Amino acid sequence: MEHFFGNLSVFDHNSQEWEIFHSRLLQFVKLNQVGEDKKGALLLTHLSDETYRLARNLVHPKKIEEVKFDELVKVLDQHFTPKRCTFADRAKFYAATRDIGESIEQWAARVRGLAVHCEFGSALDMILRDRLVLGFRAGPERDKLFEQDAATLTFAKAVQVAQQAECARKVKALPTVTVKEEPLYKASMGRAGQAASRDQPMRRCSVCGLKGHEADKCRFKNYRCQKCHNKGHLKKVCSARVNNISVEDVTPDDQDCSDCQECKVFSLRFPN
Repeated sequence: MEHFFGNLSVFDHNSQEWEIFHSRLLQFVKLNQVGEDKKGALLLTHLSDETYRLARNLVHPKKIEEVKFDELVKVLDQHFTPKRCTFADRAKFYAATRDIGESIEQWAARVRGLAVHCEFGSALDMILRDRLVLGFRAGPERDKLFEQDAATLTFAKAVQVAQQAECARKVKALPTVTVKEEPLYKASMGRAGQAASRDQPMRRCSVCGLKGHEADKCRFKNYRCQKCHNKGHLKKVCSARVNNISVEDVTPDDQDCSDCQECKVFSLRFPN
């Protein structure tokens, strides 16, 4: 069994264009180097039943199996190629505009396709450029193209300018990301390792008189006072009365209790 390179689909004239199939057929024959005696058979085996029946009727009274490849292609060309009107094709070309949602690449390709049968000759590039530019709807792309010099602007350059304008428009349409500024708080660490706020003064512990911790977390909370002999505070913060005299520490500081010189300086005050 002979193997071929590529793939050639079955042609149905009800849903496909003969011109496209014919072009693909010629490329398939060239790629696989099909001989002249096999070209006709290759064409007939790639026709749908209805198209095969139509081809057989077109070559009647000859038998389709005996018709050579070139003659069969000529008959099918005459039947499937419609009679064209140049002015009708040009009318479609000049009336074309870019559809909503159609990309610039698709619009440029459609403009070229509409000009295939218009026979513009040497003025083709200029006419393609004009239709491309004028077919844009009002917007940044059209405004940017209108700023160009018509004497030097080509069709390819017009496509490039429109693509750049479209890219810039999409970037401007992106949502702006704003960074919320959070308030900055400054904190200082006390000797006990906890942060102290400048706005709110730190309270002294009722057990030892130091700052930076609460009374229920003080390491001296189970100690017994040497002055009043009560449990739960140290001598330096004791406010017990001895002989109707209130004895208080004059300068309670933030030193550790091991470094505290209790009862070094006292203030004696008689009650009113």
